[in-house]
Amino acid sequence: MSFSRLRESGERNENFRFTYKLTGDSIVNLKPLSGALTSIENNMVVIQVSNEGSAPLNNVDIVLQNDLTSVSSQSKSITNLENVIFDQTHWDVGTINPKSSTTFTFSAFIPESLKNEPLHLPMAITYYNAHGEIQSVTRVADFYINGLIDPTIYGVKVIDLSGRQTVVGDILNEGNSDGLFGFVTLKPRGDSNILESTQYIDEIEPDSPVPFNIPIEFDGLTLSGKHDITIEVTYKDSMRQEHSISYDTTIDVSALSMLDSEEGDSPVSGLIAIIVIVGIIVILYKKGKLPMISKKSA
Repeated sequence: MSFSRLRESGERNENFRFTYKLTGDSIVNLKPLSGALTSIENNMVVIQVSNEGSAPLNNVDIVLQNDLTSVSSQSKSITNLENVIFDQTHWDVGTINPKSSTTFTFSAFIPESLKNEPLHLPMAITYYNAHGEIQSVTRVADFYINGLIDPTIYGVKVIDLSGRQTVVGDILNEGNSDGLFGFVTLKPRGDSNILESTQYIDEIEPDSPVPFNIPIEFDGLTLSGKHDITIEVTYKDSMRQEHSISYDTTIDVSALSMLDSEEGDSPVSGLIAIIVIVGIIVILYKKGKLPMISKKSA
């Protein structure tokens, strides 16, 4: 800012210009750039610290307040911080100019006991303002801890179930959180003409095998023998984000199942029944329990 002053001294006019600057303010903001954290995993965390003011932040020093004294002084909502393991808790990020930002990173391991809940990371930020005065502020970075869903497909085979060839198997979730809205889909691969079909299996709970069974149907001509298929499992996590896993295998559709009729009655079963009846008649005839049938003379 500047101004001029006019002074009259006799016949002389003198013009004096005074120039000075106003010291700006520094405004500190903190926000996470990485997404949700996952329990039972080592998560890479990225946090951005920015200066929205008009003066620089000098010698910026950041400390994560995760020690017992700091945590106990905070509200109960952040006590779960005590169980998280960090690879570092102190960062020297240097100078941040006005209207600019910088980032710092660290790793955080979330224990199995923490899932489907928020995590608040209080950060103590110290810096020197434009007057050379040291300033300290606290900002909190908020995260969501997503439970781990780790499903595996195993035991896939074909069995005869109620007279129909059926693909069966199990899904085992080795994580610590339920897979929600689960579906299993049987998909053909290569030259297989098996029809794609899907079964709803609801929740995929941890440490408890979830069975599935999908009857085999064909597109057009029924082909016995080996078929390449894919078993695909889709589910959602606690944040309603969809995930999927797949398992490729080869199944053997036996020729016996090809004899099943549309109503599920097998001609083989009928033939066996006829043989049994004939056998009973023969036995009864030999024991004299059936009358002799004689030919009438013409």
